[in-house]
Amino acid sequence: MRVPYPEESWVLSLYLAKKGTLKLAVFKHWSGFRSLLTLTFAAFVAVVVINGGVSVAVRFSYVELPTFWGATLRFGAATIILWVLLALFKGKIPHGRALLTSLLFGVLGVGGASSLMYWSLETIPASLHSIIVSVVPLLTLFFAFFHRLETLNRRSVIGAFLAAGGVAIAYGGTVSGDVSVVRLLALLLAAVCMAEAGVVMKPFAQLNPLAVSTIAATVGTVMIAVVSIIAGETWVLPSTAGMWWILIYLAVGTSVLGFLLYLYVLKRWTASATSYSMVLIPLVTVVIANVLAGEQITWLFIIGGLLVLGGVWFGALMPRRNYIDEKT
Repeated sequence: MRVPYPEESWVLSLYLAKKGTLKLAVFKHWSGFRSLLTLTFAAFVAVVVINGGVSVAVRFSYVELPTFWGATLRFGAATIILWVLLALFKGKIPHGRALLTSLLFGVLGVGGASSLMYWSLETIPASLHSIIVSVVPLLTLFFAFFHRLETLNRRSVIGAFLAAGGVAIAYGGTVSGDVSVVRLLALLLAAVCMAEAGVVMKPFAQLNPLAVSTIAATVGTVMIAVVSIIAGETWVLPSTAGMWWILIYLAVGTSVLGFLLYLYVLKRWTASATSYSMVLIPLVTVVIANVLAGEQITWLFIIGGLLVLGGVWFGALMPRRNYIDEKT
């Protein structure tokens, strides 16, 4: 007899209903709904809301802080906090190949990706930024295939084409800011760095995520500081209370609190379920960018953005309806 996987609640309910156990099916639906209203779900919502304002806050920080120096302050403060947390929880630093991989994760995921994102956000609207970054889960599938860690299926390819078309439409529908092709390519390269960083760490998934993040933030901060020096930026501190609050939000709210909440959710949900935050965050960003930054959102941009999010969901996040055989 073929029995659906337990996590496919709607399939299980249909199966039970056909067997005449409708009450049990309804009970399982209600239990599933009640299980959603938990601290884990609240933490997931917090992750989406907290990270939804990142790109808007970064653009606001340019008012007082030079581009790369602002990123250095953000990740530098986060690095100090992460080292303190690592010491409090008595986390161990990885050694050997694991340490080198953690360093590479920082080079790609923090140093490279953040430098490119901060530079591209000088002209690219926050809303477009969030849409493009949301393709990271889809890019991860392709890089995992190139590293021979996963197989590539037809759905992933279709999702990639949908996302690529959505980016082109959203780009054409952007009316806020000076969106140059070079800045757009830099942002796409940042997404590539983030995806590759995740794939690089895949064989070392058993490592302490707090230790890995601490190492990554450290090497990434050093990289961004070097870029700031090369760019000839003046290192200054925020001069207004508002800018201090923006820096605190970026350093503590997103880089530390958002990260810890993400780990909390990831420990209790599946990785694919947790990854849905990447699709939901742009929706929050678009609202915040429109309300606080005055970014104009056109229907063409909305269509392109939905196409990107749909492609990511279809190609990388949509659960498969798998079945197992059970002997009776």
